[in-house]
Amino acid sequence: MHALYYIAKGQKTLGPCSKDDLRNFLAYGSIRDSDLVKRDDDEQWRPVSTLLELHAEGQVIADGLTVRPSRRRVARYRDYNRVPYNQRGGAVMRRMILGFLLIPPLLWWAAVSLYSDHIFRKKKDENGYLLVWGRWVEVLVTIMIIVNAVAWWMAVTYASWILGPGLHELMKGMGEAMDVIKGLIHDMSPK
Repeated sequence: MHALYYIAKGQKTLGPCSKDDLRNFLAYGSIRDSDLVKRDDDEQWRPVSTLLELHAEGQVIADGLTVRPSRRRVARYRDYNRVPYNQRGGAVMRRMILGFLLIPPLLWWAAVSLYSDHIFRKKKDENGYLLVWGRWVEVLVTIMIIVNAVAWWMAVTYASWILGPGLHELMKGMGEAMDVIKGLIHDMSPK
């Protein structure tokens, strides 16, 4: 069972909340290092900055006792409908597939979403938060972009090779048509 925490902010006591909730509150500035917190099994209130289990990945300050958290703003959602559209797994997956098969800019758009944000799934973890796609998907999308670029390059090269003589004749005919139009304009202009 996970420990539950209570937060004292001014005259209010907030809680219970999980360790992940405390990390999110710190990341978003909802609580400060100086705010008081206590575990549900403790009786003594102490500053958030002294909770070693909360800041295990942080940096130890000079006195060796307190820890400064390494803050990284990461939004966590419980409701899929509140996730921004560009971070929804279904939307990004559709862009990946359509972009790979038909319209490359959609693949690039999906890649931008994937490389810059977390992409959320509808499935939840044990705390009720939505799960995110793994980082291996970035590698997959990078490979998809490379394969897509090579495939389009080959298709354009093949089309120009097949249509090349026909395109040459078409361009020659358009040039002759432009010469006729120029001649007509020249004949109609006052002398």
